[in-house]
Parts: sequence; structure tokens; C-alpha cells
Amino acid sequence: MLIEFLVEEPSTEEALKHLLPNLIRQRARWKIINLGSKYKLLKVLPQRLAAYRQRIDSNEDLRVVVLVDRDNDDCAALKRQLEDAAARAGLVSKSAPAVDGRFVVVNRIVIEELESWFIGDPAALRRAFTGLPKIIESKGIFRTPDNGGSWELLHRFLKSHGIYRSSYPKIDAARRIAPNMDIWGNRSPSFQIFIQGVESLFK
Repeated sequence: MLIEFLVEEPSTEEALKHLLPNLIRQRARWKIINLGSKYKLLKVLPQRLAAYRQRIDSNEDLRVVVLVDRDNDDCAALKRQLEDAAARAGLVSKSAPAVDGRFVVVNRIVIEELESWFIGDPAALRRAFTGLPKIIESKGIFRTPDNGGSWELLHRFLKSHGIYRSSYPKIDAARRIAPNMDIWGNRSPSFQIFIQGVESLFK
């Protein structure tokens, strides 16, 4: 089985490069396709899904995971857009499976940005940036990682401890943090829903 992951930007691609080997292990082959922006991903998604339908109809053992940031969008409306694109392409999704439970598309939304996944794993932050003090998970941005889990808030926290004092390099941060993440212990609900969605492809 081949799983293709469609993502919207380079830092998500970088994070998945480190997360997927531990998640998928040897159970499938995988490929990450970075579309460059959320706008472009959503624009080309119908065309890409139609191409996937042709490949699946040709008996390729293929699954698709679509991963986008919620940002400031309405989560339900964004999920509906993703699900409608799969349905129009004639592909069954995890949210709307075939009668026998089969599906080939998993649509997942990061709430609200990739950095919420990093905020959900304070231990990974401390391993990536050894100068950080002990983080109290019940306080500040760490209390509810998906609630305002934006790069600006993570940058503000890191900057207050002398890390990334000017700009926040999203790719470098992903490269440093993701290898240290505990896949099953992350406190970000959207991260765990993503993990569960990928795991469901093997059941």
C-alpha cells in the first residue's frame, strides 16, 4: 500500500518527514506532496483526487491523507469542502465510508496551525531547545494546545526564553521539534485525531 499525504506548506512537510517513519513503520510506503499553500491545495484538490480515482480504478493500492490548517476558517465548513471534493471524485472517505466500511481518503484539519501540535508536546520542545525551563502544562498556551495554537504564540514563548529572538523560522522549528515528539502522548486533540486517521488505514 502507498499512502500519499497532501500538505499545504514546507514546515508541515518537514514535520511529517520525522513523524511518519515512527507512525507508519514498515506497514506501507508513503509520500508527502507539498502544494505550497493552503489556497493552492484547495484549488487543485479536485483535480488531484480525480487522478487518484483513475489510479485506484487501475488497481493501484493507494490511500490519500489530506492535511490542512484550520487557521481562521470555520472548521465544519472546511471539512465539508474536503469531503465534498472526495465525493465528487468518486472516492470514499473515512467520514463517509462505503457500506462495508472501506475508505481511501482521510481528511484531517490541524487546529489551528501546525504549531499547536508542537505546543501539545512540551517535552519535545525542551528536548529541541535545551535552554527552556520546566513547562507547566496547566498554564498559558500549554493548557489547551488547539485553542490558539498559532506560530505567533509559540514564537512569543520561545522568544521570551532567548530562542528565535527575531523571526520564527517555521521549517527549522519543525526540523528541530518533530523528531522529539511523542506520537501517542501529544496533548493536541487535532494531532491525536490525525494519528488515529492514519492508523485507521491499517485496520
